[in-house]
Amino acid sequence: MRAKIGVLLLTVHDFPTMLTFYRDMLGLPLSKIHPGKGYQPLKDWARFEPNGSEDAALELFDEKVHARKIPPPFPRSNAFTIAFKVDDIKSTFEELAKMGLKFTQMIAEQEWGWYAHFHDPEGNLLQIYQPRRGY
Repeated sequence: MRAKIGVLLLTVHDFPTMLTFYRDMLGLPLSKIHPGKGYQPLKDWARFEPNGSEDAALELFDEKVHARKIPPPFPRSNAFTIAFKVDDIKSTFEELAKMGLKFTQMIAEQEWGWYAHFHDPEGNLLQIYQPRRGY
């Protein structure tokens, strides 16, 4: 089987706060896809397409409306890490810090590149990273 990551589904407690965080703080572009009957875009559902395509999209679901359809993973917080690839980690780090984002891991270096960790408003672990050329 050959598979690609299509969509990461994240059920959230406080939909308006999480929408603002991912759309406005991180600047993820919203999808033009409509989810269909039973969903209200930007009210109880949102889809971000950070790569400019349907691959590796991130969807937020308001758990008050959609909890029965998509149960959250356990443990709820930090069951996974979403890593966002950036072109320039230093400038991205500075830009997010100026916007008030608190990093839990300052920029660190590995053989493959650089990374920094932070949390979204509900405690999910997130990362920005910049790979070295060739990785």
